[in-house]
Amino acid sequence: MKIKFLNKIKVFIVFMLFIGTCLIPVNMVRSSSNPISTVVNIETRNVGTQETEYWALIVGVGVYADDPEQNRPLMLEEVDDFYNVLLQSEVWSEDHIKLIKAEDATVSNIISGFRWLDKMEDENDISVVYLTTHGGPLGFDLPPFDEEDKTDEILSTYWSFAYPTLGIWDDEINILLNRLESKGVCVIVDSCYAGGFNDHWKGLFPLSNKDIKKSSSEWIENFLDDVRGQGRVVLMASCEDELSYSGGFAPYLIDGLRGFADSNLDGVVTAEEVFFYTLPRVYMQNPTMYDGYEDELPLVYLNSYSRGKNKVGNKQNIVETKTLGFTPQLSVFQENSIICGYVKDNITGNPIEGAEINLTYGDFHEEYGYNSTFTDYTGFYSMNVAAGEFRLRVNAEGYCGEFTWHNEIGENETAWFNFSLYPRPPENSIVCGYVMDNHTNEPIQGAQVRLEWGDELHYYENDTTSDTFGFYSMNVAAGSIYFDVRVEGYFPGFVEYYTIGENETAWFNFSLCHLPQENSVICGYINNKTGDSINNTRIAIEWVDVSLGNRYQNQTYTDPNGFYSINVASGELYLDIRKMGYEYYDPYRHDADENSTLWFNVTLEQQTIEVDFLKPLRAFYKNNKRIIPYYKTRIIGSIDIEAYTYEDWYGHSRVNKMEFYIDGKLKAVVDSEPFVWTWNEKQIGKHTIKVVAYDFEGNSDSKEIVVYKFL
Repeated sequence: MKIKFLNKIKVFIVFMLFIGTCLIPVNMVRSSSNPISTVVNIETRNVGTQETEYWALIVGVGVYADDPEQNRPLMLEEVDDFYNVLLQSEVWSEDHIKLIKAEDATVSNIISGFRWLDKMEDENDISVVYLTTHGGPLGFDLPPFDEEDKTDEILSTYWSFAYPTLGIWDDEINILLNRLESKGVCVIVDSCYAGGFNDHWKGLFPLSNKDIKKSSSEWIENFLDDVRGQGRVVLMASCEDELSYSGGFAPYLIDGLRGFADSNLDGVVTAEEVFFYTLPRVYMQNPTMYDGYEDELPLVYLNSYSRGKNKVGNKQNIVETKTLGFTPQLSVFQENSIICGYVKDNITGNPIEGAEINLTYGDFHEEYGYNSTFTDYTGFYSMNVAAGEFRLRVNAEGYCGEFTWHNEIGENETAWFNFSLYPRPPENSIVCGYVMDNHTNEPIQGAQVRLEWGDELHYYENDTTSDTFGFYSMNVAAGSIYFDVRVEGYFPGFVEYYTIGENETAWFNFSLCHLPQENSVICGYINNKTGDSINNTRIAIEWVDVSLGNRYQNQTYTDPNGFYSINVASGELYLDIRKMGYEYYDPYRHDADENSTLWFNVTLEQQTIEVDFLKPLRAFYKNNKRIIPYYKTRIIGSIDIEAYTYEDWYGHSRVNKMEFYIDGKLKAVVDSEPFVWTWNEKQIGKHTIKVVAYDFEGNSDSKEIVVYKFL
């Protein structure tokens, strides 16, 4: 009885949610000051035309109420880039695309976006739905009970981490998609566990117990036969049981739409072509596709601009191919702080002599430093370091390693870090094999084989080299192992996370391919917005050959004039440019032609402080407690005004102080975390709350929110 009762409750909840889905008024969609994010007004369609029109709903959440650690700014950049790449094609126009982002990406707004799409498209059209956010399993299968793994998947909206029920699940999305009449629909889901969003049943939820008792296949086959279906292609960033990463899927998909996916060179990029272009380039996850379209579903038509494929720089005759011999500048600031401690045996407590301590740090002056030392006979070590953030890594022969992460030290400070190392477990298993040249099938002598072993608490490393026969052999403990094989002039070989048993001998043979000839050069200058050169900037270039599944990286640094030059092989390239304190994002493909010099000058933008509200948000508050999300901010009684700033990619918030304003009047200054001020004044009516954050360099950022206060 209890199970039946719970099932009835589930069905009732689902039915009420569905009714809400169908009845939410369109005018509840909020507008935004961002012109790209502005909700497109719904207009009457010109139904007289029979031409195919292209319509798109693009949703990028990327920002989450109450939980800024879940924020993914790259999602917002990727939806903007997806929006812009569509507009490069003549079949797309701004008034045919609705983009919903960040705090506007609520359940009601997303559903209203689907309703807008349903109103605008017809049976002659092509529709595209792009969704990027966090995703995961719901934990149970709601009607129509169509999941083999017994769980639906759910996508997070802006409010999902504050209110777990305010997500949108796969069946709900399917309902909204089934309302579309378009002859072709492409759905793109970029989230973790995205592979679970490939449902393609047609119909609505059953409305009676009799319908509920039918099997899902019978229900799908017989229920609401008059509901129109459409040819649908679903592109998913990962498998149903797999994580997905920001920047790991969308950039390749967008590259495909730029024209790189046009494999038959007919000037049309289809959904299927985009998938098969993206698939071999994604290496941290495994995209999947459901294809229910009869032929191939066209997404963009290429013109002369989009077919240019944006090659890097201007081609010139190559004069000399020489990699810049510039050594990255290490910290010029005084290492006037000390890190020290003892390393001991975890079992006996005895000191460990000769343990190697490696230190990596980034100081507050945006410089890098490296240091290493060994423990003495008492197990003691000591190293100088500049003030800043650092990490330590400790290894000793016969022991598992240890490390620290994201620690900070101030000027003239001494920080103690003691380590207690576990002896290595018995290494009674063997990993062995041969390393051969892929072209000649000859053995490769001197190949470096490096192995990492680990369990939930410990890790250690082993290494060896291949002999004259190309043979290598290493002892290892039972458990999870990862190892790679590297030889100068060859692509590396990898074995990822193999589980080896007790007293097992595991053979892994490698056939290594030669690296391509680096007969081209990429060079240029790295400057800031004022035109000043930026030295010691790292430029890493990844070369990719998807036909053989090979990729490798090369890197260099800018000299004092901001100039860099690096030898590359012709073909497909990806650039990663980094300098602490600056921002640059270019995940997209560039091509180098053979025997050419390609100039690629870059202007880096300095990282700026960014501030936002944790409280209040667009919701209804009473006596400092949020009651329910709302399309406006309404406050009864006093409330804590709470702000935060986004950390940089080294984990620094860089906030010196925070100012709080009401209607332009300064009310408080807070110079330490948490940045909170209590507004307990009785001011009825409409007001503007403003927070201004300052970093230690004097840079500032502000954020405002309009509220309605009743007491």
